[in-house]
Amino acid sequence: MSGSVMNPRGVIILMTIAVFFVLTVLAMLFFGGIPPWPVLLCFAISHGIFCFVVARVKPYRGPYKEPMRDPEPSDWPSL
Repeated sequence: MSGSVMNPRGVIILMTIAVFFVLTVLAMLFFGGIPPWPVLLCFAISHGIFCFVVARVKPYRGPYKEPMRDPEPSDWPSL
């Protein structure tokens, strides 16, 4: 049995849309418009690195183990 597998392309697309939306709203609130080009350049570089890392991630397909059950208080050693 294996867990759900991440779709890297979907993550990149959804994160790009979400970050663009959030940063646009923040820029309108704090800058009153589009931020200066150094801010845009820093965002473009950091987002490019994020996309590169997410695109290279391989899903973990290792063995799935059932989680351990919580022990019953009656099984605890007395102190």
